[in-house]
Amino acid sequence: MVKRVAWSCFAVLALWAPAAAQEKPFSASVGGAIVGPLSESADRFSTGFGFTAGAVWHITDQFGLAGDYVWSTLGAQGDWPTPPLAQPVEVTPRVQFGTVSVRFQGPPGRARLYVLAGLGLYHRSVALAAGGTGDVSVCDPWWFLCNAGPVPAGSITGTRTSTDPGVNVGAGVRAGRFFAEIRFHFAWGPSFDTPEGAKSANGKFLPLTVGVVF
Repeated sequence: MVKRVAWSCFAVLALWAPAAAQEKPFSASVGGAIVGPLSESADRFSTGFGFTAGAVWHITDQFGLAGDYVWSTLGAQGDWPTPPLAQPVEVTPRVQFGTVSVRFQGPPGRARLYVLAGLGLYHRSVALAAGGTGDVSVCDPWWFLCNAGPVPAGSITGTRTSTDPGVNVGAGVRAGRFFAEIRFHFAWGPSFDTPEGAKSANGKFLPLTVGVVF
């Protein structure tokens, strides 16, 4: 879904773009974000929506440094990571991150393609609200929860978070005052001892952002 929307945005910007103006030393941007989880994250969470804000220091006409912030909700794929657990639980995941990236853009034109890569700090949270009674066993690193044995269902209710470093790489297109960008993000996560062995709750995401440049 995210990839299809990205290609559509790039094509529209390329067709509607006015002639490019001289690049200013600094530019800022705001927009919306569609965040698609990948790999193990996609097994637990589904596509979410949020917003983005950023700025670029244009050191030269084609080279610059970009900083941005993204906040997004995510959907939940199911009540529990594995059967046969049957206690109802509401899962509310969110992700937010800030990145600093090196950015290189093509020569002036009606639409300017660019690529970028950099480092980031990623804050993920998973709020669990359990219903029912009785004891349950829950172990899912991507929920930031792994109990050694059965615990009362109500004890898993709460919000668990993790803030971790990560990297990102992607590409975008700017046309006049509009932009569309897609990037791959990888965040290192905490490690948990599970029945299958140690697992790290690494996060992988593919956000598409579309917005306006000032």
